[in-house]
Amino acid sequence: MEGALFYWICWMAWVCSTFFMKKTRERLLLSILFLVTIILSPYSIGMGGININCSIFLIFFFCMKEISKRPKKQVLYMLICILTISLAYCSFLMFELYDPVWLLFDRNLMLGAALIYVTLMLLKDFRLRLAGVLIGSIQGDILYGIIVNNVNFSYEIGSFVFLDVISICFCFIFVWSSIEILLRHVDVIVQKNTKEKHG
Repeated sequence: MEGALFYWICWMAWVCSTFFMKKTRERLLLSILFLVTIILSPYSIGMGGININCSIFLIFFFCMKEISKRPKKQVLYMLICILTISLAYCSFLMFELYDPVWLLFDRNLMLGAALIYVTLMLLKDFRLRLAGVLIGSIQGDILYGIIVNNVNFSYEIGSFVFLDVISICFCFIFVWSSIEILLRHVDVIVQKNTKEKHG
């Protein structure tokens, strides 16, 4: 069922942010983001003959707000990374459209894996990784939607299939970045113990 993965991951993220994070303004904003995204996901609006899912506007706004807090040099680098992710997303869908035979297994997993790989190679900061993959995917989906709708194919930008893909990316990047942080802490503890033994 399309959207099932999105709902499951989004609800889990909402539960984690609401009940496990410290009571801060950031926790409140994250909880609102996840909840409102779930509420808006069944609805879409028409713009120039193209249907756009309402939830991607909220995701895009929050991600852009996160990027705008960074220094100008970092923002410029982020824009290049986002463009790269957008082109990777759109290219994958174009290949799928013209030659679907090369999809060896589930296309959502393959697309998610491609986006995750590009994001992890380009970005090191956890928040920028999430913002980059989400904005890049949204822009890639918009670009693909415009191309496809211009040749009289019906395509909804930000559909449940799209939301499933970005949920996979969100979940994997969260887990990967958490493991990186854990390994850094372990490395610090090991180095500290080694110094104490030799000291």
